[in-house]
Amino acid sequence: MKVVFYRKDLKKDWHLPTRSGMTFQMLGDDRKLPSDTDLLVTIGGDGTFLEALEIVKDSGIPIAGVNFGRLGFLTGCGPDFIEYMYDAVKEKDFLTTTHTVLSLTGQESPLGIYPYAINEICIQRNTPAMLEVEVMMDSQPVATYRGDGIIVATPTGSTAYSLSVGGPIVFPQSGVLVLSPIAPHNLNVRPIVFPDHAGLEIRVKSRLPNARLYLDNRSVVVDLPYSFKVKKAHFHLTSLSFAGNDFITTLREKLMMGFDKRNGGEGDA
Repeated sequence: MKVVFYRKDLKKDWHLPTRSGMTFQMLGDDRKLPSDTDLLVTIGGDGTFLEALEIVKDSGIPIAGVNFGRLGFLTGCGPDFIEYMYDAVKEKDFLTTTHTVLSLTGQESPLGIYPYAINEICIQRNTPAMLEVEVMMDSQPVATYRGDGIIVATPTGSTAYSLSVGGPIVFPQSGVLVLSPIAPHNLNVRPIVFPDHAGLEIRVKSRLPNARLYLDNRSVVVDLPYSFKVKKAHFHLTSLSFAGNDFITTLREKLMMGFDKRNGGEGDA
C-alpha cells in the first residue's frame, strides 16, 4: 500500500513513518500523485483538505485528513492519533464518507481555477454595489436574490460558509444541494434545499462591473453580467475518519451542537 502525504505550512519537519507492507512519500512540488497511490493524507486543516480535491481529482483515491489547524471539521483525526492511523487503515478500522462534488460551467470558463468544489460555489460582490442574482432550476425560474451574493453548498459544505449565513446543517450523504443568500436585501427570501440531480442556472448582474466567484478556498474575479451553471459532478470524493470521528460527534464536539451551560455543559445537552 502506498501512502502519499500533502502538507501546507506545517511549522516543523515531518518524518515519514515506517510500517510493514506500506510505503510513504511526500507529494512533490508538481502536486501530481503517483499512479499507484492508495491513500492521500493531508497534514494541516480544513483548507488543506479542500485543496486535496485538485490533487486527487476524479481518481477515486481516498483522503484522510490529519488536523494541525484550528477547527478541523473535515479532517479525520487529530495529531495525537497519527501513530495509530496506519494500523487502522491496514485493519480497515475507519469510517468512509462519500462527499458530493460540485461542477461549474459558464458562458466562458474562468481562467486559472479548477471548476469543481467540495464545500460550495459562491458568487459574491467585489464592489460596494449589491448583486442581482437570478436563479433557475432546470430552466424553471426560482427567485431573484438582491444582496451580497449567493452560496450553493453541498451537504459537506452545509457546515461551512452556508451555515454562517443561516443555511441548514445537512448530513453528508443526504443527496441535496443548499442555496443560501448572503445578506439579502429582499428579506422574504430564505435558504432553499434542492435535490442534487437538479441543474442550477445562475445569472448575475450589478451596476458595477465585476464580482468574485469562489470555489471552496479558490477565487477569481468575473466580469458582469455573468452566467454559470452548477450541478453535481460526475465523480465524488471519499474521505476516511477514525476513532469515533463520526458526523454527529463532530457536530457536538467542534460546533458545540446543543451546548447550553444551563444543562451542565456539552455532555448533558
